Amino acid sequence: MDVSNSINNEKKKKESGVRSVSKQIILGLLTNFSSLAPSMSLGFSAVAIPVLRGSLTSNGISWFASIASLATPFGCFLTGPLADRLGRTKALLFVNAASFLGWIILALAFYSSNNYPLLITGRILTGFSTGLSSAPATIYMAEVSSLELRGVFTTWASISFALGVLIIYFLAFILKDAMGLICLITAALPCLGILFTIFLIPESPSWLVGKNRIEEASDNLCKVFGTSMYSQEVQNELDALIKLKSIKLDSEKKSLAMQFVRKLKYLFSSRTLKPMALVVTLFFFQQLSGTFVLLFYAIDIVKTAGITFEPYFTIVLIGVIRLIAAVLTSIICKKVGKRPLSLLSGSGMTICLLSLGAYNFFQENGTIPQLPVIPLTLFIAYFVCNALGFLPVPFALAAELFPTKIRGTATGFISGLGYMFNFMIVKVYPDMVSAFTGKGVICFYGGVALLGTIFVALLLPETRGKSHTEIEALFGHKPTIRNTEAENKIEEGEKQDLIHEDGIRYV
Repeated sequence: MDVSNSINNEKKKKESGVRSVSKQIILGLLTNFSSLAPSMSLGFSAVAIPVLRGSLTSNGISWFASIASLATPFGCFLTGPLADRLGRTKALLFVNAASFLGWIILALAFYSSNNYPLLITGRILTGFSTGLSSAPATIYMAEVSSLELRGVFTTWASISFALGVLIIYFLAFILKDAMGLICLITAALPCLGILFTIFLIPESPSWLVGKNRIEEASDNLCKVFGTSMYSQEVQNELDALIKLKSIKLDSEKKSLAMQFVRKLKYLFSSRTLKPMALVVTLFFFQQLSGTFVLLFYAIDIVKTAGITFEPYFTIVLIGVIRLIAAVLTSIICKKVGKRPLSLLSGSGMTICLLSLGAYNFFQENGTIPQLPVIPLTLFIAYFVCNALGFLPVPFALAAELFPTKIRGTATGFISGLGYMFNFMIVKVYPDMVSAFTGKGVICFYGGVALLGTIFVALLLPETRGKSHTEIEALFGHKPTIRNTEAENKIEEGEKQDLIHEDGIRYV
């Protein structure tokens, strides 16, 4: 009976032109599918390094693991302008094309006896595609989804990234050392993504209106609403988009070159230096507490931590837990706030890492017996705690703490710095292990997590429930009435373009 009522309600919605929930969900799944293959690059080094260890030096392995992170910021910087200039769906096509090419080159490298230049080229392209994938799907869903569901869809990027890591771990668990075959299977996913994009995903009506393609926008609105009828609701939405376009045009009268110079100058003004210093420091603590190192070197670190269970099974279990944590965090963060979650996250990470280091120390000295369940539990708990705050919060704050007119530029710049930190810490990990041993490095990450937690306790403000004007006031800026009115005027005009920045780089 309930199912019948649900179907009838859905039919009534289609007839009246009310936006179809099922259509939005389908579009969300289709657009975020393009993020899977790029996100699999994040976990690929973990499963490939054991295979490559016999043919590459320690330095070669560190470059293989880290070079993707060096390429990712370039994709992040390019994806926004690409989506704005060519359209959301064409940006998705670029994501899939770059990802396909990268994974095919990696497959050729493994089938060519681990050809090092091909390995590095493939990693660069897959890392670049990870950056490219950071925005289009989330921008698209922010523009086509209803207000009630928009917050849900803008968190799907982080979930799809966690799912991608889980998939690559699972493929390695099933296929073991067949890296070439794993790369070929992964390369098939962008091919499906291209087909989905061409045949099943209509271009964003918001973008089409911005390009004065009004008739095409109205047709696509009908597709997005899941109705074949041109209803009053569709017309109202189209009118709202046209009005939104006029507001944005009023705020964009200056030349692009002048806008860029003004934004660059504003980026390093006293008004933005405080929030910039805060977010950059958070990224520093995020990276030096092992957030991504434990992903990129998962199997090596599992063995170092004294976990004697089958390593591929262990990382699949970690991938599942990480995916669940990403889903829960997207729900909890909206109700609890970023500051308490960050405090809980940092405290938990500190306890887990220092306890893991202590266990390894006492176990090696024979003080305590070998109990593999202890390091496994601590390892899993670390990833759960990390997903609660230290992983997503710096990216989210990068999109929240800056004034409206500079937010996009500042977010891209700081996220790029975050990935540069990622590259450096992943690159030097083998050298740190050689210098301090595995347990020493784990304790180092625990110490950094403790310092990061203290930093959060002393300096991180709570932004939950605060307007952008109130957030700016937290850093000592007192907006004038004229500035407040001007920014409020374009706030709605920029909201759809900026909303993706809360989730585009959760990984």
